[in-house]
Amino acid sequence: MNFFVLSCFTTAILTGIICAIIFFNDYKSKVNRAWLWTSISIIIWTVGLGGTAIASNETDALFWQRVLYVGTILIPIFFYNFCLNFLGRKKRNVIFFSGLFLAVLFIFLSFSRLFIIGVGDRVNFGYWPVKTGYLYLFFLAYFIFYAVYSIIILKVDYKKYTGIYQKQIQYVYYAALIGFIGGSTNFLLDFNLGIHPFGNYFVILYVAFIAYAILKHHLFDVKVITTEMLTLAILIILFVKVLLSNSFQDLTLNIIIFGAVLVFGVLLIQSALKEVKDREKIKRAYEIEKKAKEDLQKLDDLKTEFMLITQHHLRTPLTVMQGYADLIENGSLGKAPKKIKDVVHRFRDSTVGLIKIVNEFLDISQFQLGKEVIMPQPNVDMEKMAENMVSQMKPEADKKGIFLETEKDKKKIPLIAVDQNKLEVVLFNVIDNAIKYTEKGGIIIKLKTESGKIKITVQDTGIGIDKKDLEIIFTRVFTRNAQAKKANVVGKGIGLYLSAKIIEAHNGRIWAESEGKDKGSIFYIELPVE
Repeated sequence: MNFFVLSCFTTAILTGIICAIIFFNDYKSKVNRAWLWTSISIIIWTVGLGGTAIASNETDALFWQRVLYVGTILIPIFFYNFCLNFLGRKKRNVIFFSGLFLAVLFIFLSFSRLFIIGVGDRVNFGYWPVKTGYLYLFFLAYFIFYAVYSIIILKVDYKKYTGIYQKQIQYVYYAALIGFIGGSTNFLLDFNLGIHPFGNYFVILYVAFIAYAILKHHLFDVKVITTEMLTLAILIILFVKVLLSNSFQDLTLNIIIFGAVLVFGVLLIQSALKEVKDREKIKRAYEIEKKAKEDLQKLDDLKTEFMLITQHHLRTPLTVMQGYADLIENGSLGKAPKKIKDVVHRFRDSTVGLIKIVNEFLDISQFQLGKEVIMPQPNVDMEKMAENMVSQMKPEADKKGIFLETEKDKKKIPLIAVDQNKLEVVLFNVIDNAIKYTEKGGIIIKLKTESGKIKITVQDTGIGIDKKDLEIIFTRVFTRNAQAKKANVVGKGIGLYLSAKIIEAHNGRIWAESEGKDKGSIFYIELPVE
């Protein structure tokens, strides 16, 4: 067996192996299925080519030539179909269906003298060239058109993409140039030019380049590369052994071994590919989750921005309503009857309450958007602030029959730089909660300096807080602890969350302690002196 024949059958076997690897990698893929048909055409062509070189008589040579031309006719149209799928041109066009019709027509006519009249004299390396009929030139025009057109659309679409996909198209483009130019050297013999078809030896590069392009997304994985290359190397060695068999018994044994290794090799490669695919799925899932989180964050920011704008628009009319209520209540618009004054007073109190809620939401929205909310003023007297807050809220405590008082520390509390308005909100929220949830006993507020910090303690004898709720009351909006819900006291669940944000913005700390149900609570606020 000469080198030309060996190269033909080696190309056929390797094409089949690579095709099997690609097809079983993802048999549902349109690209892989399209390459399957192209590979079958190449195998038919190479087997027919080898057959013409080992044929011992004209009858056998003519048979193998007809086989060869079935593959030759199918290659350009199937490769064009592969290009359409590979480039994402999903719609089959008139060019494809016209080519398919011509391919079927030429295959049918290839068995007549209109296409191939017979075979010529055998050349020195054993090949039998054909004597062609007048339809052969039409076949050549068909072959050249679809080969060249496929290369053109690859070149055109190459410019449309970037990254790895562009590289894949580039591999297919160069593979097409190598394959069609190399394979076309066979036509020279049919025109009595007597030139050896050296281009055949490069056809396997055409197959390898396209296989690499199709599988490129996983070939960078070392495990898959090693598995594929090792399997391929073993199969090549075993195939050569089959060709060099000395007896029928030896040939049979070598074929069985080759077939078994081929099956197990494909299964091994499939396993490696599955592992890579699983990793890719996990990676894609992570990327999808990451994008979903980013999208949710954007929606959350939009929601907060919307709330901020809405609150700004709500605060203005509420402030105007409070202003008019004040004018009526203090007689600036004339003396009003007592009944009207009572109604206006309740209306004013409700409006003030609504303004407070809107302001709280506004502050929360600004905190969530990362805006600067704190505006510190120097030399703020925290002790005086606490006393003023107690004086302001004592009437509420008196109504419930509980005490509300401050306990002074012997050591003078230093003046600090803080946002007085915001800290008044914090003290109000903490003390207001203590009053709401205390039915007997009372509340004591203590201030002292400790380790370079001002520590404010608000201790009550109220309903207490479950230990599991001690953390979440400061970290979630609209959250109220279990004891508070049972007490059925009206509450919004935003005051402590806002208070925590304000204290954090002052580089301070706020937390609570409680022994449990009906054992009271202690709220702690720490603020740095400097």
